[in-house]
Amino acid sequence: MMSVELNLLFLEKKVEAARLSAALTEPFATGAAACDLKALLGDYDTVVKRLEEALKELKKLGDGIGSDGKTANVKLKQRAEVAIGEVGRVALDFAAQIRFFEAMNPKDADKVKPMLAKFDKLDKATREVTTREGPEEGDEILPEESGMPAEDEADPMLM
Repeated sequence: MMSVELNLLFLEKKVEAARLSAALTEPFATGAAACDLKALLGDYDTVVKRLEEALKELKKLGDGIGSDGKTANVKLKQRAEVAIGEVGRVALDFAAQIRFFEAMNPKDADKVKPMLAKFDKLDKATREVTTREGPEEGDEILPEESGMPAEDEADPMLM
């Protein structure tokens, strides 16, 4: 159990470092600082590779945590899911940076498109893991499924 927590902590920190690196690349992506496109693309590539590694390891770790209902396992599984969600948020942050860069630098837009595709792919991969099954769009939720009392049980004074 201890090694799982330790591994999870390191993975969480890897994701946090990737999120913090967005602050380093933002001035270059937004044009607030002079930009060497090759260096910026290298930074994006480093971040996307680290996030892909972290996502792969988080999925593996999450799958390996027992689903026996023990509180410790439930908490670890939740932490892994949160970290996976963070990978998606970081990918979205970088994708937004790249889109801004494209808008501000139309002549170099084609050069950053591959990085944008990688971050979008990474975000999609996280949503596949973190999206919960639920009712289909347009389905009516029955009162007992929604947790709300049925109409005939509702207090008319509260309506």
